[in-house]
Amino acid sequence: MNVESMLPKTPMVRRKRAHDVADEIGKLIDSGEFPVGDRLPTEKELMQRFGVGRPAVREALFFLEQQGMIEIVNGARARVIPPSPVHLIRQFTQLSKRLSSGPDGQQRGEQARLVLEAGQSWLAATVASDDDIKRLRAALDANVAAVGDRIEFIRTDVAFHYEIAAITGNPVFTMVYEAVVDWLVDQRTTTYHMPDADTLSVRDHTAIYDAIAAHDPARAFHEMASHIQLIGQLYRESKRLSSEILRAVTHDVAQRFEREKAARWATSFGRQASGQDENQ
Repeated sequence: MNVESMLPKTPMVRRKRAHDVADEIGKLIDSGEFPVGDRLPTEKELMQRFGVGRPAVREALFFLEQQGMIEIVNGARARVIPPSPVHLIRQFTQLSKRLSSGPDGQQRGEQARLVLEAGQSWLAATVASDDDIKRLRAALDANVAAVGDRIEFIRTDVAFHYEIAAITGNPVFTMVYEAVVDWLVDQRTTTYHMPDADTLSVRDHTAIYDAIAAHDPARAFHEMASHIQLIGQLYRESKRLSSEILRAVTHDVAQRFEREKAARWATSFGRQASGQDENQ
């Protein structure tokens, strides 16, 4: 078998010098040569060190800023900043919005959330301390008290789910949750208008809380998975019904207007036109 014949024929994309410079500066930051809080050398010094022009240095610094490694302020040298999930959350938020707005975006978001949050509930039921359970109970009580208040209910609903992510002690989970919170608020806002959707949600939240408080990971997984699937179905039905109702209203208004227009013509303009024809 000729292995070379199986390799793709697409030519390799040549990396920019700026990418190489960014990689090298990143390594120096990681090694401690450029420690957190210190400022990087001047652009001229970086040009001399890496043997590149000013555009490559500036583009490399831009890449590093986007990665959350440095901070660039006009008129000052770039400064090394401590690791922070903020830039990752911002980028992931933008990506999740683009994915959810595309074809099958809603379905993919629900699938990801199903796996992620059901797994979080399993882990939360395994590791939750007494204090964790108290905070989750407080979040549940706030959600129950907010039934009937759309804005407060949505806020406490999101806070309840966030508390479960926080119980795991894994910052990756809370970071991802913060990144998709806008999408979750949209889903909650849409489903809230479905009759009894808030009471059904509270019912599910109570079952999830009971499972976590009982340190029953399998039941916590099952209750969360069922809850997310229910909310997903309510969301799709709400969107479908809204479209059908609006379409029906549009057609009804258009037909009523046509009848009114015909009546006006027959009793006013049409009569005048008929009279003119008879006079002629």
